[in-house]
Amino acid sequence: MALAIVFALIAAVLIFLVLSNSDSGKTAAPAAGTVNVVTAVDDVAARTTLSADMLKVTAVPADQALSGSYSDAADLVGLTTRYPLVNGEQVTTSKIGEAQKDDESLARVIPAGKRAIAIAARQESIVAGLILPGDLVDVIAVFSASDTGTDKAVTILQNVEVLAVGETAQEPIPPPVNGSDATPGGVRLGQVPDDAGPQPDAATVTVAVTPQQAQVVALMAEKARLWLDLRPRGEEPNPELEETNLSQFGVGP
Repeated sequence: MALAIVFALIAAVLIFLVLSNSDSGKTAAPAAGTVNVVTAVDDVAARTTLSADMLKVTAVPADQALSGSYSDAADLVGLTTRYPLVNGEQVTTSKIGEAQKDDESLARVIPAGKRAIAIAARQESIVAGLILPGDLVDVIAVFSASDTGTDKAVTILQNVEVLAVGETAQEPIPPPVNGSDATPGGVRLGQVPDDAGPQPDAATVTVAVTPQQAQVVALMAEKARLWLDLRPRGEEPNPELEETNLSQFGVGP
């Protein structure tokens, strides 16, 4: 009799283990009054492709589940974050970007270490609108005598890449066949779209500059009129280029 009881207990334990293993790959049912939501395991930066190890399912009171939250982590694997997530934050649809829109983002074509900054444009200041995304330009600042004591023009930047003209921007270059998305610094990330053409009415030209150069552009835009001149490819910048002022032509004080 004792032996039969022992065998019965062993059988019960084995059945319990089998049933437990069969449910281990499934999301556990939430307790009464709670719902499952997907949360971030750790801080996640914007524009990050989510993987399973970045996510977990957490049971929260039903009234604390955010609108647009997910209940199954598998639904998020492979998607890209539009905004940063913090550890423990519920992942919602508002934080997730659409793959096609992410692929077209201007951020994808900004070279490493550079920033995109827009320069106000007029037809005459952007080579009659003939500048295209992907071209190289210099940026010239023209100051009035009321600000600097004499009217003068200074080339403040040379050989900077145009990322966009108006709303026509470079398109991301497709990754290599092996799927690698890594691109060495200094290598162009974008290509000229097929439909790019002259835009004499463009209101802005967006260029790629270093963070320090971005500050220069922002400051000069407040104090001077900016012009862009188009450069040929392969020509080195001229470090000896000097400013030009009207006094050199016998004009002004």
